[in-house]
Amino acid sequence: MLNTEYKKRPVRFIDLYETNGWKIKIYSISVLNERVSQETIAQVKEQIPGWLKLSSIHQLETYNIATLILHEGNEGVFALINWWIGENMLQHYVYFSAYENPGQFTLFSDKGITFCVWELAVMWHERNAWVEHVIKNSSRPDFEAYLSSVLNEDV
Repeated sequence: MLNTEYKKRPVRFIDLYETNGWKIKIYSISVLNERVSQETIAQVKEQIPGWLKLSSIHQLETYNIATLILHEGNEGVFALINWWIGENMLQHYVYFSAYENPGQFTLFSDKGITFCVWELAVMWHERNAWVEHVIKNSSRPDFEAYLSSVLNEDV
């Protein structure tokens, strides 16, 4: 038996963040507030360059475009970073920081976790935007249109 009832959570686009030649669409989801705290966003931005180094572990093309979801959940803060590789696949990593240790993000996707139901709404939007602006226009992909397509709604 489930011990919690589904309730909508606010999904908010926070920023198009640029670092080390990458453009990262940052989203917030929170069970606590309208948006993830500015302190959490700043803590995560400091860690992004290290996380993006994982993009070199394969031979597939990357586009230096990523999506980062910061999710204040019941257990703590999840940071999910994804980037497109090989035209139509995602490289996916999840990091976690318990509320008792703010800013101390550790790799969590090595435990098999992927997306929760709220995060899937963001990735569904991102998938559709990637198909529309990049894959359907493979001869002239419109990366700027993809980057400007964002989700802001309660899901």
